[in-house]
Amino acid sequence: MEENNQSSLFELSIDQESHSHLSETARWAKFLAIVGFITCGLITILSFFIGSIMTSGAFSPYGNTGALSVIGGAFITVLYLVIAVIYFFPCLFLYNFSVRLRAALRGNDQVKLNQALKSQKTLFKYIGIMTIIILAFYALALVVVGVSAAFIRR
Repeated sequence: MEENNQSSLFELSIDQESHSHLSETARWAKFLAIVGFITCGLITILSFFIGSIMTSGAFSPYGNTGALSVIGGAFITVLYLVIAVIYFFPCLFLYNFSVRLRAALRGNDQVKLNQALKSQKTLFKYIGIMTIIILAFYALALVVVGVSAAFIRR
């Protein structure tokens, strides 16, 4: 039975409708990847402005508080840079997927199609792992808030 399943997988083909859908998918993926790259650049630039604004004391009603504002500004700058780096990789995987998929469809190239699907798999794997990490942080935050609330009531 497994042999029938294996052989039917090899009989898959990309007809005109599938080609059209995949071609449109590649165009949208490239657009989203480029917008993502631009957003990463803007976040990076913004990180330096946010850090310097925080150190200037513009948002503090008490003015510049010295070393504490410098540390806070540096922390925000680093945090924004980390967010930009984390966001860069899914954009890269999406861009690779789109470029390889378009090349595969143009040249009817199975190797390029396999590379495109591998990039897509990597994208989904990365997003899945990031989702698990974020959910773990949420769970940890809920535990911390629950424990804090229990101690405050006493």
